[in-house]
Amino acid sequence: MADPVKSLKTASFDHEPSSGDYGQEIGRLRSEIASLRETIAERGSEAYDKVAKQASSAADYVSSEASSVADTIREHPAATTTVFTLIGALGFALGYVVATAAAESKQAWYQRYLSDRF
Repeated sequence: MADPVKSLKTASFDHEPSSGDYGQEIGRLRSEIASLRETIAERGSEAYDKVAKQASSAADYVSSEASSVADTIREHPAATTTVFTLIGALGFALGYVVATAAAESKQAWYQRYLSDRF
C-alpha cells in the first residue's frame, strides 16, 4: 500500500503578491513542482521495484511447480494417461448432458407451439 506523503512544502495563497513578487512566486511554484515530480518519481520506482520482485517470485514458484508436475508425469505415465482419459470422459458426458437438455427444451417449446396451433 502507498505510504503517506511525509513532508510537502505548502505555499500560502492567502495574500495577493505585489507586482515584484510574481517572479519570486513563480520561482517557488516551479521549485515545488520539481520537488513533487521527484517525489512521484521516487514512489514510482519503489512501486516498480516491489512489483518486479513479486513477479520474479511468482515466476520462480510457477517454474518450480511446473517442473514438479513434469517430473511426476515422467515417473507415472500410465496414471497420467488414466487421469487425462477420465477427465476427457467426464467432459464429454457433461457436454452431452447439456446438449441433450438444450435439445429437449427446444423440442418441448416446439411441441407446445404445434399443440396450440392444431
